[in-house]
Amino acid sequence: MSAAGRLSRGLQRLDRHPRALLGLACLLLAGPALQLAWRGLSGRLGVNAAEVLVHRCGETALDLLFAALMVTPLRLLLVALAWCCGASAGRRAADWAWLHRLRRPIGIACALYAAAHVGLYASLDLGLDLAAFLGDLRDKPYIGAGAAAFGLLLPPALTSSDAWMRRLKRRWRQLHWCVHPAALLALLHFAWLAKPGSPAPFAYAGAAGVLFGQRLLGWYCGSQAAARSFFSFLSPGDVPCPPTPRVTPVLPDLPAASSSPAAPPRRSPPSTS
Repeated sequence: MSAAGRLSRGLQRLDRHPRALLGLACLLLAGPALQLAWRGLSGRLGVNAAEVLVHRCGETALDLLFAALMVTPLRLLLVALAWCCGASAGRRAADWAWLHRLRRPIGIACALYAAAHVGLYASLDLGLDLAAFLGDLRDKPYIGAGAAAFGLLLPPALTSSDAWMRRLKRRWRQLHWCVHPAALLALLHFAWLAKPGSPAPFAYAGAAGVLFGQRLLGWYCGSQAAARSFFSFLSPGDVPCPPTPRVTPVLPDLPAASSSPAAPPRRSPPSTS
């Protein structure tokens, strides 16, 4: 079997087993928490265990936030790669629908790790002291950026279910756009806390540039045009678009026109009896 055939069969299997895919995703998303729990129980967190727990939960939340936001650009990139490589499968965004299904569990896991980050900071660092939190909020700008990012993440996380989607309708999509300023604020929070000379903030900034560049192109041009223009560097020419079928209108059969005019119908003479 060719590589394209194996890819097509693999994509079909992923679409047919969404529950297995969701279970595997949840197991992978719980990996950092299980690792921290194992290190804590075995006494391997080091001298400053509270700092390790707080920072690790925050970094995991930031990673998952950018992973959830990069799902749409990744789908467009895979579509463009399928066209460039000449693969028969993966040329449509619908072929990568399984990737789109992972965005909700990734977003919920991001909110849970962010809540653990905030809870551990408030309990271990501040001792649940509101006055100490207000003092940090006044004296440390990165605390304000992190608190604002967490506040913007809460509404999308609480309204991520299908019931809230049906209840809010068009406002649901507008509400979930809060994750974009939340990502910028979380990146600012992380950059303020990073050590001087660390390459991690620059890597996150590059990912944010790719993300928001694709969002702007998709907003102005539409998703298909954004895929062709944003990822056109993959080949010398433009990434081809799926051919549009040409529809020929079917007209009813008309009687052939004769050169001589049609003769009027002949009337039968009246019968005399």
